[in-house]
Amino acid sequence: MCGVRNRSILAPKEREQPMRVIDAFDKPVRALAVSPDGRLLAAAAPMEFAVWDWVNGTELIRQRLPSPAGQVTFAPDASWVSCAERVGAFGVFATRTGKQTHAFPALWSGGVAVSPDGKTLAATRAGQRGRTKLECWELPGLRPKTGFDFWSPFARLAFSPNGEFLAGISTDLFELRVSVSGGLNGRHRVNYVGDGFFSFSRDSQWAVFGWETDLHVMDTRNGNVLMMRVTQPENRAFLDVAFLSSRHFITVDGTPAVRVWSADSWAIEREYDWGCGGLTCATVSPDGLAGVCGTRTGKVVVFDVDE
Repeated sequence: MCGVRNRSILAPKEREQPMRVIDAFDKPVRALAVSPDGRLLAAAAPMEFAVWDWVNGTELIRQRLPSPAGQVTFAPDASWVSCAERVGAFGVFATRTGKQTHAFPALWSGGVAVSPDGKTLAATRAGQRGRTKLECWELPGLRPKTGFDFWSPFARLAFSPNGEFLAGISTDLFELRVSVSGGLNGRHRVNYVGDGFFSFSRDSQWAVFGWETDLHVMDTRNGNVLMMRVTQPENRAFLDVAFLSSRHFITVDGTPAVRVWSADSWAIEREYDWGCGGLTCATVSPDGLAGVCGTRTGKVVVFDVDE
């Protein structure tokens, strides 16, 4: 990892040195996560995942997987990390030793999430829509607790930052649920093909989600979709979205440039490019001061954010 910090996000298409570049894998990066305390960074490639110390870049864990990786997520205290396979098992690994402490061998759909209060781990089983179940476990003991019936086999799950909502997305469906009861709060279905993606705003009032070339914006308070389509230039397919703050979010689309959008105007304000290859996924540190992008060449780029 290099320790060169970029100056800031200053001008459209300005080429700057990122804060760090990790040569993580020899295949494209599929998923990213930063621990809630900001100490650790995890990334997953098609058949493996790894964890690094955020400050000094020391690699702490590297695990091979028998099937393609789905989401990765950390315990609230960063004591363990979980990586779900897209259709397969998911395991829990101690970040100090790298040893697997728990295994869930049933077929899962790749989505896994931890609640902000650190009390619940959630994952969805693979299977047919209307016949699958969202499973939940109490933390820190990982004891099974009552889950929710009739969820889609979502490939990505996330709790809202305030913990009020739990959302999931599949190839053609986005659902927003009340996290305590599982009650449906919002749903949007499309006729697209391909993996979906979404991100909550930091104040939990909005969820931006999408597939292919379109973004959609949902008001979490009532489940209304306020903007049906936000189509980017060149009609490129979006691959991921992540909120920097309640005012700005970033998108990646397989090109080398990350785009910064206004959450007020829903327009691109600026973009920047470090020449590290096409970008495949994105996340943001818990304090909102740094962003992370994965690339098609297996690199992980960590950069400063200056709003």
